[in-house]
Amino acid sequence: MKTIGFIGCGNMAQPIIRAVVKAALYDEVSVFDTDRAKLAAFCDSCGAKAVDAGTRIAAFCDMVMLCVKPQVLPDVLAQIRPVLREDALVVSIAAGKTTDWIAEKLGGRAVCRIMPNLNATVGEAVSAYTGNAAASQAQIETVGDICRAFGEAVRLPESLFSTFSVTGGCAPAYTFMFIGALADAAKANGLPDEAAFEVAVQCVLGSAKLLKVMGGDVSEWVRKVCSPGGTTIEGVRSLEASDLGAIVRKAFDASLARDRELSAG
Repeated sequence: MKTIGFIGCGNMAQPIIRAVVKAALYDEVSVFDTDRAKLAAFCDSCGAKAVDAGTRIAAFCDMVMLCVKPQVLPDVLAQIRPVLREDALVVSIAAGKTTDWIAEKLGGRAVCRIMPNLNATVGEAVSAYTGNAAASQAQIETVGDICRAFGEAVRLPESLFSTFSVTGGCAPAYTFMFIGALADAAKANGLPDEAAFEVAVQCVLGSAKLLKVMGGDVSEWVRKVCSPGGTTIEGVRSLEASDLGAIVRKAFDASLARDRELSAG
């Protein structure tokens, strides 16, 4: 019997757990969380099995998914180390904590790492995954299969995880801000609130899908939307004058610096 257990069922863990249950990737899916009321309600809603201790998951499951905040991770690792199955694969979604760091805390183990994003909630995440030297290729690709249950996945060397975590993990917040700003501008110019929001969301969704399906250079697509002397080119020139690229880069670099601080700590 193939078993997987999740320690933690917060906002990021829940869509992953639901996807694993729905895809029937494992015979049994167990979950532990310190918030027992939330745990019971969540497991009832998705068909996972609630357990009363993270150590039970560590002692029983083939794969142990660590879905806790980075600052909580050291305590969780200390708790599960004495009972962790020798052949268990440990997988973490914690930002800034490397597979080698986790393996050292566990006394040397096969460890993989996933960097998902909140878009897993609707099955549209993009996730990076990797494994340490002790993890087999088959184990690492099993983790990739889990990622693909809730979106797209790319296998990357861990040295690129900080950059990926900003591109894939932080950027949804940047995108939400752009959508909100676009909707606010439309509302300020008379579009009803609901219509402004729907148009802004669909515009971003459709533009992203067009790029994914058609491919090509982003600047070329910008050019195709712009007509000489038309309305779009005036807005594009305004964004260029405000140096939109520099604004995004500044936000990206700030998030990247914080990720590296977490990794160092």
